[in-house]
Amino acid sequence: MKGIFAAIAGVCLLFYGLHFYQAIVNQEDNLFQGATLSEERVNQVNEAFPSSEEIRIEADGAELHGWFLPSSLDGQAPLFIYFGGNAEEASRAMESLPLPDEWHGLFVNYRGYGKSTGEPSQEAFYSDAEALFDFGASHHAVDESMIVSAGRSMGTGTAAYLAAEKPVAASILISPYDSRKELQQHRHPWLPVGTFIRHPFPVSTMAETVETPLLVFTGSEDMVIPPEHSLVTADAWAGETDHIQLSGYDHNNLTQAEDFHSAFSRYLQDLREDNG
Repeated sequence: MKGIFAAIAGVCLLFYGLHFYQAIVNQEDNLFQGATLSEERVNQVNEAFPSSEEIRIEADGAELHGWFLPSSLDGQAPLFIYFGGNAEEASRAMESLPLPDEWHGLFVNYRGYGKSTGEPSQEAFYSDAEALFDFGASHHAVDESMIVSAGRSMGTGTAAYLAAEKPVAASILISPYDSRKELQQHRHPWLPVGTFIRHPFPVSTMAETVETPLLVFTGSEDMVIPPEHSLVTADAWAGETDHIQLSGYDHNNLTQAEDFHSAFSRYLQDLREDNG
């Protein structure tokens, strides 16, 4: 009998240890999964978006690589800055997001993603976000009073930080965290993970200081970042907030929904017209 109990205890400890390793010890590899970008893919993007400008931006010793997608308008136009998910290469969003032609788009890979150099971290992403904003605000074709900060999943932490630190006109958050600390505690309720999270991305806390408008998208079937976590951020946001929940969609297919495309485009079009 003692042997049976010892075996059960051993299995439980092994289970606990594996979860602790995944959640705590190995958290950078789990969070910052990275995304490769081949020369073939770069050429494909440049061919698909012939008006785009391949750019490199210096940020605290790192070189950030991506694309500036120009507006169809003559003169200054609004700018949309996008921060992707934890395994997302930036050019994919150029293809998948229905950015209105009247808007510029800035799609740049995180440090350690694509052809960007450096090591990813919360603080590095924050610094990079400010560098992207400064690049956009100083661009001769950008209306610096009309810059939107947008992010999906992990990118909502960086997008919210930018909204809290810079004068953005509005934000769009797709499946936002409340914080990674709360999310990891939800995923591992039997582990004291909150104390050990090194990149907490406290989105709902930052939200309390942002008085500009917000559009939030959630999927009813999202098991990666359940909607109740996203709604903590939406409720905490100090500015006017619109929330659109797409029934039947999950974390990975939310942006494929027809209702997402129409609401996303309409929000940006209305924002430009209201501030034009």
